[in-house]
Amino acid sequence: MTIIDDILERSARLETPAGDVRKVSDHRPEMLLIGCVDARKDPIGDLGVAKGRALILRNIAALIRGTSVAPEQRETESAALEFAIKVMKVKHVVVMGHTDCGGIRAALQDLDFPSIQHYLSPLNDIKADVRRKGGSLDDQAMVLEKEAVIMSVKNLQSYDYIAEAQAAGRLSLHGWIIDIVSGRLEEII
Repeated sequence: MTIIDDILERSARLETPAGDVRKVSDHRPEMLLIGCVDARKDPIGDLGVAKGRALILRNIAALIRGTSVAPEQRETESAALEFAIKVMKVKHVVVMGHTDCGGIRAALQDLDFPSIQHYLSPLNDIKADVRRKGGSLDDQAMVLEKEAVIMSVKNLQSYDYIAEAQAAGRLSLHGWIIDIVSGRLEEII
């Protein structure tokens, strides 16, 4: 049985509530959590966030490219941010990177995958600085993981409505690293 078969079979056993009542009021997100696509972490379960309290945007390396890239290169990012802040009026945006990030390692190793390298290209200047300082790949990855979070939080501020909401005190931006093994959070920003 494949994972897809297992999911569909489990879903088929679920019962529909009497009258098929769907409570929209249970959806009151206070935050947008931007996390990595890494399959080892569950951004909601690992943090203990109740259902309906957080919107989730996942991508490679929890990267926010910001307005310095062309609009068509950040369409999903822009739409998710706009929805979270303007429509759902979240009060917090968290960029949560993690240790042992495959996306960060891909950036450092210059893998021959053009789409991935293009996507990770906003890290190029930071990556060059990290490499100049030397160290093992593990050491460089640990530094770049944190620097990527810092860059992503700064890139959030390149969106006018985010900078305005932050300046007005309606929105707080946060940068975290979660340890992939222990689950411990380190607040970077």
